Formats: sequence, structure tokens, C-alpha cells
Amino acid sequence: MEHQHHLKTLTQYENGYIGYCAGCRSYNLAYKNSLFILSEDEYTYYREVIVERTAMRPFFTTHGKEWLLKTPMQNYFMMFSDDEINELIQLIDEASLLMQVNQLLQTPTEKNSQKNG
Repeated sequence: MEHQHHLKTLTQYENGYIGYCAGCRSYNLAYKNSLFILSEDEYTYYREVIVERTAMRPFFTTHGKEWLLKTPMQNYFMMFSDDEINELIQLIDEASLLMQVNQLLQTPTEKNSQKNG
């Protein structure tokens, strides 16, 4: 089934944004030079990884990056400073709150069309 992409920006900061595409049922999470396109479950899991620092390990560098996150790709890691992690958490939490509000405000017809769409 073909659909049009209508990305609705949920939250935006200087270093990133989070948007939702109802057609794809996916979240675009952009932060600095990374873009993740995530399902709702993946989005929830990514938030947990960042907040709990799951699978991260301390990795001190001379340029202020203190945390190393291994990705599923071999030999590809993401590095974060504490400030970047805190900013990313703030971005994710704000978008999550807006998603919850949007779900509460949906009519039963809108909810059914999302399930069946």
C-alpha cells in the first residue's frame, strides 16, 4: 500500500527534532548528525537505552565525550557527553508527552483508522 509521508514535528531543538509519520507509523528522531526512523516499540527502547544508559560504557576522551554506545553495526559506535545525553532525554521526554496528549485527544474513529491503516 502506498501512502504520502506527512511528518508531524512533535518537538524541535537546536540540535535535533522528533517527528511522527502516521502513514509509516514511525518516529523520526534526529539528533546532531544522526537520524533514526523507529517504530513505537523501537522508540520506547531507544528512550530506555538513553535514559538508563543501557549498553553504554564510560569512555573518556580529550574532547568531552564520556559515554560510548555500541550499535548493531560492527565497528560503529556513538559517543555522547553527559550534556548531550541530558539534551536528548529532554527532547525524547517532551515528544513522548506530546504523543500521550495526542492519543488522549483522538476520537474513537481516529484511533480505529490508525489501527486499520
